Amino acid sequence: MEDRAQFPTPKVALLGRPPPAEGYVARPDGHRFRLWLLDGFHLEQDGRVLRTPHSASRLLALVGVRGRIGRAEIAGTLWPEVPEAKAHGSLRTVLWRLRQLAASALVVGREILTLNPAMEVDVRTFVAVARRVLNGGDGGLNGWQVPTLAVMGELLPGWYEDWVLFERERLRQLHLHALEAMAEQLTRVQRYSEAIEAALAAVRLEPLRESATRALIAAHLAENNVAEAVRRFESFRDGLTTELGVQPTADLARLVEAGLRRGS
Repeated sequence: MEDRAQFPTPKVALLGRPPPAEGYVARPDGHRFRLWLLDGFHLEQDGRVLRTPHSASRLLALVGVRGRIGRAEIAGTLWPEVPEAKAHGSLRTVLWRLRQLAASALVVGREILTLNPAMEVDVRTFVAVARRVLNGGDGGLNGWQVPTLAVMGELLPGWYEDWVLFERERLRQLHLHALEAMAEQLTRVQRYSEAIEAALAAVRLEPLRESATRALIAAHLAENNVAEAVRRFESFRDGLTTELGVQPTADLARLVEAGLRRGS
């Protein structure tokens, strides 16, 4: 029996699904594809779920995350424990299966493979938003992007291949840095509620990350909520001491002390 991927309901952002990722190109045949990799694998054609064999899901996920990738790298990544010739044969088989699956080719190219240009990929949307925020562009602070970034899910939960673990951690680090940068930018423009939302999302991802707690404390202090800033500092200090046996940096302590002096 052919293996089948599981399709949970895609996670929807607070303000609805984001618009198409940058670079979206409609094909002449009019078909439109969507691929979700955050919070689980999910593939649609024209709003209809495409039930994909797991071997094909792995290929789509790898190309979806990496963007452009050579056949040799794909074969070595997806079939690392088999001879090279057999791995390339497995890749050809999966590509054939994909051609039978949808109305248009889902993966295109010869030696270098990429996804159909009509494919919207949630990971690409996330990366585009995160990079805009990190580059300091105002576009990263508008509309749906603030809550969408705050609730962004994990890459392919339940998948434990080495390449997935590597990409999951890479995206997690990008997510953390973008949330912290967003919190700082929102604090500067006095959008304190959204700044706190972004900083709290970073703290939830990594409770013992000092830069995340710093962004949260700075937002509380900027809106003159000194008591909340102190509470957060004490909670972080206690957690850090209990879990790692260390103290917060002197810089963080000075930030809180300066807030106390201003509030007195």
